[in-house]
Amino acid sequence: MSTKRQERRNEIARAAVAPLSEQGYRNVRLSDIGESLGMTGAHLLYYFESKSDLFMSALRMVEQDLRASAYDAFETLPTARERWDWLLAAGAPMGLHDSGLLMWLQAWSEAVHDKAVHDLISELERDWQGLLREVLAYGVARGELDAETDVGGFVEGFSALLDGLTIRVVVGYRPVDKAQAIAISERYAASQLHWRTAAPDAAAPDAAAPDAAAEPQTDETNGDDA
Repeated sequence: MSTKRQERRNEIARAAVAPLSEQGYRNVRLSDIGESLGMTGAHLLYYFESKSDLFMSALRMVEQDLRASAYDAFETLPTARERWDWLLAAGAPMGLHDSGLLMWLQAWSEAVHDKAVHDLISELERDWQGLLREVLAYGVARGELDAETDVGGFVEGFSALLDGLTIRVVVGYRPVDKAQAIAISERYAASQLHWRTAAPDAAAPDAAAPDAAAEPQTDETNGDDA
């Protein structure tokens, strides 16, 4: 796929997040998505093989944008604790209008019966947990966290907690808002992460800079170059 076509594909996928999250993957038609973007459904099929292909590409854009925002923020956040607090605020669900997490709720449902969606969310979850581990490992290296901190075990439990809170906040069936979700997450983290101020001469490796394995993947699943 040509670079120009790939860029346009990414732009469309990013713009499709709004109609997909507002109307729901099962309810919205390609023609509805196209109309909201000033395109036809047939034109969308030039860039995407199917509605499912568009949905998965849109979800990938949500996560790539979050990761890019994180690394931009880390440029001005020198400590691991500041970076961790940023990730918690960014990852905590905002409510019924949180388009990114509405996409995730739909993806979890689709993944039960669609292997392609299952594989995608498994990949994206690994990337998210990897970002959390990077920040905590950075904290260990700086002396902000104990060297014995079970980073992997904590991240697995923390991610599961955040997933559960996402359902409660976004679906809205329990009276939990973003601030409460953050408070619950902080209490869980405080039981296992014992933050302290790093020594002035503590080494500060750039552990949160993206490596080759973490770079955003291009989505080249649809046909030949234009």
